[in-house]
Amino acid sequence: MKENEVIIVDDIIDAEYDFLIESCIKYAIISLPFTVDRMAIPDERQRALNIAKGKIAESLFQFFCKKNNIFPNFDICSTPFWTVDKRDFLLNGIEWDIKNNFIYCPNILYHGNYTDLPALIPNRFNGDQWTKKDEKLIIKSNGVSYLFTFLKNASLINGERTKEFLEIILTQGQQSFIRSLYLKFNGLPQSTSPFDEKWFWSEMSKYGTQSLFKLSFRPQLVITGYADSSLWQDFKDTGPYDRNNNWQTFRQPRWYTKTSKGSCNFLNGTLWTTITNSTLPVENLKPFIDLYPNLRNEIKCGRIKY
Repeated sequence: MKENEVIIVDDIIDAEYDFLIESCIKYAIISLPFTVDRMAIPDERQRALNIAKGKIAESLFQFFCKKNNIFPNFDICSTPFWTVDKRDFLLNGIEWDIKNNFIYCPNILYHGNYTDLPALIPNRFNGDQWTKKDEKLIIKSNGVSYLFTFLKNASLINGERTKEFLEIILTQGQQSFIRSLYLKFNGLPQSTSPFDEKWFWSEMSKYGTQSLFKLSFRPQLVITGYADSSLWQDFKDTGPYDRNNNWQTFRQPRWYTKTSKGSCNFLNGTLWTTITNSTLPVENLKPFIDLYPNLRNEIKCGRIKY
């Protein structure tokens, strides 16, 4: 795909943007007792932040689609807070997952070409997201596609990162309450609703009534391209422990470098990963805008990057 096929979602009023963020954060917080803490993160704020950041791209994309009369079915894929997520949405008979990555750059948008960035699908072990690419989770769907998006997480100035765009605020009492529920449910999904949402937020308010989050800035969602089964054979593993160094010479001097701390650094610190991912350069994806070419003539709450 070409750089002028990238969509920048950049025209959302602050109140609407903040409402979307709050919804993602509330989902993240209430789902903590039913989400396994694989990384053993002791701070409930950081755990909730990790979950919320995964939801923000989905919410911004859904908002953009609604404004532009694109109608993905999110409801058929939505799951309550006490169960495991499936796909993100159904569109044109296809199951879609949004693969969003956070980048670091000096300005609100990446100064280079978004088509230079990597499209990443986690491939840490058998059963991870890459190995489920052919697994249909929705009855009568016609296959699976992955949509690749990007959001700025923080600035990168002279090689140093500044403050992240989002901070979750929880009192010690709120964290202790959430931790007690985690211990009760062992971070495991439930087959039925374990408690009422109103009860949960009523209990949370007993330990604090402050805002649950603080924004340093409002990053713009960048929608690039997608991959389907016709591209699966082009993906190759990259990561700090991959021995084949796939795609490393895609850009000179090197597209990515591996660090001694067990991370993989793309484009001089623009994007970092610590796991093995099945990888394809964004320029090799199919442009999402090709599915809705009318966006080139009229687009709301966004623009085409030229």
